[in-house]
Amino acid sequence: MTRLFLIDGTALAYRSYFAFATGTRGGLTTKDGRPTGAVYGFITTLRSLMEREQPDLVIASFDGARQDLQRTKIYAEYKSTREKMPDELVPQLELIERATAAYGIPVIKSESHEADDVIGTLAVQGRDAGMQVFIVTSDKDFMQIVDDRVKLWNLRSSTRAPEILGAKEVEAKFGVQPHQIVDLLALMGDTSDNVPGVPKIGEKTAAELLQQFGSLDDLLARTDEVKKPAIRQSLLDHRDDALLSRRLVTLHTDVPLPMALSDVPKPQPQRNALAALFTELEFDSLLASLPPDPAAQPTVELDYRVVRTETELQSVLADLRRAGRFALALETTHPSPRLGDVVGMAVCHEPGRAHYLPCNLQPPILPGGKSALFAALRPLLEDPAIGKRGFDLKHAMAALERADLHLRGVVSDAMLASYCLDPGRGGHALDALALRFLGVKKTPSKEVAGTGKKQRTFDQIDVDTVGRFVAEDADLAWRLCERLEPELDKTTAAPVYRDLELPLVPVLLAMEREGIAIDRAHLGELSRKWQHKMQRIEARIYERAGEPFNLNAPAQVGQVLFDKLEVHRTAGITRPKRTPTGQYKTDATILEQLAPHHEVPELLLQYRALAKLKGTYVDSLPELIDRQTGRIHTTFNQAMAATGRLSSDNPNLQNIPIRTEEGREVRKAFVARAADWVLLSADYSQIELRILAHASGEPSLIESFKKGEDIHARTAALVHGLIPTMVTPELRNQAKIINYGLIYGMGPSRLAQETGMRPPEAKKFIEAYFKALPRVKTWLDDTLQQARETLCVTTLFGRRRPLPDIQSSNAMQRIAAENMAVNTPIQGSAADIVKRAMLKLQAALLRTKVRARLLLQVHDELVLDVPQDEVDVVRGLVRDAMEGAAELKVPLAVAVSTGANWLSAH
Repeated sequence: MTRLFLIDGTALAYRSYFAFATGTRGGLTTKDGRPTGAVYGFITTLRSLMEREQPDLVIASFDGARQDLQRTKIYAEYKSTREKMPDELVPQLELIERATAAYGIPVIKSESHEADDVIGTLAVQGRDAGMQVFIVTSDKDFMQIVDDRVKLWNLRSSTRAPEILGAKEVEAKFGVQPHQIVDLLALMGDTSDNVPGVPKIGEKTAAELLQQFGSLDDLLARTDEVKKPAIRQSLLDHRDDALLSRRLVTLHTDVPLPMALSDVPKPQPQRNALAALFTELEFDSLLASLPPDPAAQPTVELDYRVVRTETELQSVLADLRRAGRFALALETTHPSPRLGDVVGMAVCHEPGRAHYLPCNLQPPILPGGKSALFAALRPLLEDPAIGKRGFDLKHAMAALERADLHLRGVVSDAMLASYCLDPGRGGHALDALALRFLGVKKTPSKEVAGTGKKQRTFDQIDVDTVGRFVAEDADLAWRLCERLEPELDKTTAAPVYRDLELPLVPVLLAMEREGIAIDRAHLGELSRKWQHKMQRIEARIYERAGEPFNLNAPAQVGQVLFDKLEVHRTAGITRPKRTPTGQYKTDATILEQLAPHHEVPELLLQYRALAKLKGTYVDSLPELIDRQTGRIHTTFNQAMAATGRLSSDNPNLQNIPIRTEEGREVRKAFVARAADWVLLSADYSQIELRILAHASGEPSLIESFKKGEDIHARTAALVHGLIPTMVTPELRNQAKIINYGLIYGMGPSRLAQETGMRPPEAKKFIEAYFKALPRVKTWLDDTLQQARETLCVTTLFGRRRPLPDIQSSNAMQRIAAENMAVNTPIQGSAADIVKRAMLKLQAALLRTKVRARLLLQVHDELVLDVPQDEVDVVRGLVRDAMEGAAELKVPLAVAVSTGANWLSAH
């Protein structure tokens, strides 16, 4: 029997949105900020259905723009109380429909009927054609057409398997048969769709009445037989509402459709369309799960070999020297290269052919074992004349350093090449790049090493299995470099890749190796102090709330704020809607609205801020101290931020707030390595505004920076026609906000929100700003126009960022791309300047042979560990490097200070 699955697309889209808005992947977005959680949830559910059920036919329906036309003719208030679709879901619907089509599933809509009616019509047609029909939905309205051939595939089941509802299950659930469901719904009404129903009659009462009278018509004809007076009177008073409600909840099963059921093809997923969508949305795991594209498969014959003898080793080494360059890949005994020993490495100098050199072979390749093998490899690895290729070579270099091997001659890194080619695109992992550019599905690590309790380290796996895996990595790295670098050479970003990103790798590696000292005692005291403070805040919240509750449980927080205290009334705002899980939203945005009007939300904000800092840094940093070095070793990521900025993790040092007292206390925990050393902090002053002045050529800004004036006071004076001494702190603050805000697409609404102006005043202020600084306006307009024409923007140094969405028909995506078009040339140029300064500074430190070491890079700041007797020398080196990192029309100013800890040095 043919099995037809009908997907309630709109309902599944909503379900996916709320699941991923509140779940562990809440707020899922692309790197450029596009929301994707609903799309991801929809796709994973759809894929699970397809794999689990293997349906013969699948059709999806979504509500059209005029989907409620028929029912609003009957009742104008139909669905009038329904909350509008969440702003973040709107742009995802188009992507969800694209995903549905890419899975080979037709989408059928009606201009005059809801998706429910389309699905009902298809269900009846399928049943009449002898098919077994499953409606994928949790909407109880569909229970009215359930029978032996039409069943519901309920996604809201709490078990792993979906809940299948047939006629027996419907009767067990509601106490009435499927043909009575329409009357049940008519009596109950539906607040979400504004179906009136009959007051005082809920689900239980409606079922009891239908069990007694059989149908709504008989109930209304024999209302005088209803025993309960209140129910009887309500039926008499609302007879017309009951009949109207029945018309509203009855599915239309005769909707004219643009496609006949007989014309629906068997679903055939379109691999390339899915790959393009997954790549665009940065769904790396979904991309990696796709089968290889047969048409894109290279005609490369694979030859992966394990080197087992000294003769084979010498032959391989000779081949690599003759080739003059090769790709390298390795595996270690620990995920962190600083903590793991090299298990083996693979080398490749032509597509498809790679050799694996195991360190744990028995008997070993050379009589001296691993140390002898490393000694044989050292001349090759450390020869700068022989080019080295790879993928994320910083990781490999860190692992080799543990074996006292120093990789030199790095000329290519596929990860960095991909990043420089398109930094805004997610998925710079090796498996994603291999699939995207080579059409090769890389062997997943879990297939080799396992997962969870069964996971093994690479030294515990047989040599041949590891050899194939690592050889594949080296081969793919070689082929990706061959593919990506010619593409990169066609762009302005090639110098960024070769002269900036690649040379920066050993600098970052040296910083990671150095680490930074931590004052464990200070953190311990801070933890105790904050714990007591949190307890006091907690006690005060309980006092003001009149009862204890779990401050970390959003459901309880919402209940106290909105049901008990009704803080929203005091604040003069509408009570937030409940989420599908029954909770009120209690995020920071909501609490900040309420905080000025009640102490409890204000205290909750304080509690959460303390708890986050305490958990993320105060309690976690001591656990990250390396036992061997006694220092914290963060990891710097080059291929993450689309603007070119570095990021860090384990720990993330980019998000420690410097403007709060608590954040400053955390910074105090980062200290110099010894009593006769200090931390030196060097921070660019207003670098983004200086870049704006240079890029726009605005004479007023250039002159102000050259004179060393207060740029915000000067701007305020120009805008208001005042002399600088007449500028008040308020006017200066307004100018400061707009100076920085313009870089991020600030408009009148946001300016008004941040300054307290009324929107008309904010609009006039921006107009006056552009009148006073006309070249800034010209630069902004020209940058946007160029981005629209080329679909790309570049920094002062050639770093590029493609922006295909700048011509999108979706307004939210287009506006986001326009904001990126303006801020990327500024923020990206700042990132380039910082990186150029790091290269110059590291070279100067090595050249002068000082003991000082570069430790951290955070935003526009560099932090060094410096002996007291070198402070003056190093201060000069830092200024020369940072102020000379770029030649602009305005000077680059750097604030340099020292202290025993990061706070006092800043």
